[in-house]
Amino acid sequence: MLATLVLSAIAAGACRKPASGSATAPRASPTAPPPPQRGREIALLYSSNLLGAYAPCACTPPQGGLARRATLIARARAEANAVLFVDAGDLLAPSPDADAGKPDDAERRARLLATAATRGGLTAFTPGERDLALGLPMLRRVAAATELAIVSANLYGPGGERLFEADRLVEAAGVRVGLFGVSAPPSPADAARWRAAAIEARDPVDAAREAVRSLRARGASVVVALVHVGAPAESRRLVAAVAGIDWVVLGHSGLNLEAPEKVGGARMLEAMSEGKNLGRLDLHLVGGGLAFADRAERGEIAGILADHRRQLTESVRPLGDTDPAALLEYRDSRRIQLQRAIDRESALLARLPEAVSGSWFENRILALDPEIPDDASLAKLVEAYQRARPRAGGHRPGSGHNGLAGGAGGHL
Repeated sequence: MLATLVLSAIAAGACRKPASGSATAPRASPTAPPPPQRGREIALLYSSNLLGAYAPCACTPPQGGLARRATLIARARAEANAVLFVDAGDLLAPSPDADAGKPDDAERRARLLATAATRGGLTAFTPGERDLALGLPMLRRVAAATELAIVSANLYGPGGERLFEADRLVEAAGVRVGLFGVSAPPSPADAARWRAAAIEARDPVDAAREAVRSLRARGASVVVALVHVGAPAESRRLVAAVAGIDWVVLGHSGLNLEAPEKVGGARMLEAMSEGKNLGRLDLHLVGGGLAFADRAERGEIAGILADHRRQLTESVRPLGDTDPAALLEYRDSRRIQLQRAIDRESALLARLPEAVSGSWFENRILALDPEIPDDASLAKLVEAYQRARPRAGGHRPGSGHNGLAGGAGGHL
């Protein structure tokens, strides 16, 4: 028993590097390289998995909220030459049990979420299963009322027609950027509802390939995919199978990718969840080049290398009276693994330039914490929604045609 406890303690501290998709490795270098040249800046703001959350969570500290997000979007517009704002799905509707026991105000909430997105200048949105669970008639009403820019390359209706535009081609800081989205086929739980609504989800890989081909043929220099296909492994398989994508914003995967994950020639982004964070990818174009170096890569590798060297130093310390032979064998094996990792990381660091030259990117996951002030306009809209939210027995008396209280809140 004692040996098991000690072995567990060693293993717990043996490798500080987090699992892929979780909190990430240190991003600061012990000796910071000189800052790269700033070029024309495109800020790609991204979100997904909002799940109908419009106010800060009941957590400590309370994170999230549409009004705080609007403040960060406005800051980006003041700082960058161009801003693209995208969402990879599960935006408009909460999980089925989120409002258990409360009257249904699904359409009013969806309009609030969609209005906040479009006021923030949403460039493209691809629906997830929670958005489609609203039903096509409601989703279309909300999109029409709020001018929500829905894209989907693989969702079709009963007559074989596309349900939404397949993609968008926009210009940002002189660069033509193509955006498209794909959604997963329905789960068994959703299949009957999709059949009743005559929604067909065609193969997302085939649809993604066709979307990339079309966008490139029409002049897209950068292609951004909004991918809502399920678990991380499913997302990775799709991205690996489709050439020509530069950036992928994931929905549903539940990852928080401080460091974009590289799959083939693409890099994946995700900022989970329920609106607690907003992702911001800054692309700096220097000299017109569209091959972007990762400003943070050298710092990440240097941080991991320093941590592994620290672990190797600590691994030679005696364990005192709790040092049975089995643990000695484990420690010897662990030291070999650490040394191999140190050799790999040292070689990689030696190949990386001391300073970034040419075009480069920087990715951040921005927490919507209480230090971020509310955008006044969005705060009023949320307040109006909350005041007029249905209670047991129906809508509040005196609410407008859309369920919002009349007056300062405006219409959704």
